[in-house]
Amino acid sequence: MIRVTNTPIEGIDYEAGLAQYQMERIYHRILGSYLKSVPGILDSLAQQQNDDLEGYITTVHGLKGASYGVQANYIGELAQELEFAGKSGNLDFIRQNNQGLIDETNELLARLKVYLDAQG
Repeated sequence: MIRVTNTPIEGIDYEAGLAQYQMERIYHRILGSYLKSVPGILDSLAQQQNDDLEGYITTVHGLKGASYGVQANYIGELAQELEFAGKSGNLDFIRQNNQGLIDETNELLARLKVYLDAQG
């Protein structure tokens, strides 16, 4: 997994996002939606990892899709690994790596917030 760092937002392939959405204004709006919705997903991941494996798989799948959708590919890859671990019943992998996913995603969200706030 390679993190993209040569963009306005470390951890997001900004150029690919612009190519995908074709208008910076639209892409920024989608990034803003990601910024607002993902903290709730992370809260669910923290709660579900020990209690509800099916719910966890569904939630981490949603994070994967949302992350790939905004070109936060590193987070998407981490989420995908945890989704596959859940589907294979590898609870040890989930317990060892779930907090890392949450931490990495929170760091990305912090950088994204700074960037979007600076854009006005």
